[in-house]
Amino acid sequence: MADKDIHLEILSSHYSETFSLLKSAVEKRDHLFLYMLVVIFALLLYMSAPNVMSDRLNSFVNSKAGGGPTVNLNAQVVTTNLIDTSFIGTILSLGLLALAHTYFQTVLHVEREYDYVYQLEDQLSKQFNDQAFVREGKHYRDYKRKFASWTKILFWYIFPFLFLAFNVIWVVFLITKSQASVAYLVIDGFISVSILISLGLYLWALIRRK
Repeated sequence: MADKDIHLEILSSHYSETFSLLKSAVEKRDHLFLYMLVVIFALLLYMSAPNVMSDRLNSFVNSKAGGGPTVNLNAQVVTTNLIDTSFIGTILSLGLLALAHTYFQTVLHVEREYDYVYQLEDQLSKQFNDQAFVREGKHYRDYKRKFASWTKILFWYIFPFLFLAFNVIWVVFLITKSQASVAYLVIDGFISVSILISLGLYLWALIRRK
């Protein structure tokens, strides 16, 4: 009897620790998702008017630096830009790559942790005739199945499709309208391919979970 109580205490403690880690991972996933939306919004603004974003950013930098370098052109003093327009797009896309890759990893980690929590709850609930430790497992599946299914559709299918569409639009913009130098195009192209590879591996991992 004592051994059984010790086993139950260890299992309960491990469940509490695992659930706490899962909660932190879910918060991280949600934050990363919001950060991705912010960067995507910034890239959409950049695509709509890249020079405007560059001018405003350079104006801000020049105001903080006490004025940027100037060039005397036909007796007119012209302030040169410290930050190139294409550089802004590259930094934003690089940030999106970092966020997207981390987000995909976190989502898969959360899914694995949920599976493990379900297993722990199943073992613990048997000790209480299925009346306790059913918050994330049995209770969730019984009473929140429809909402969980809709959430799954949103994040497993709709968002990846929209994210893929956005990346295609970004690549088309780079090729047709960005007017970036070859060096920037190569870097941006590499970043875009990396994002698509991460997205593909993420979708493949989700498909294998079915």
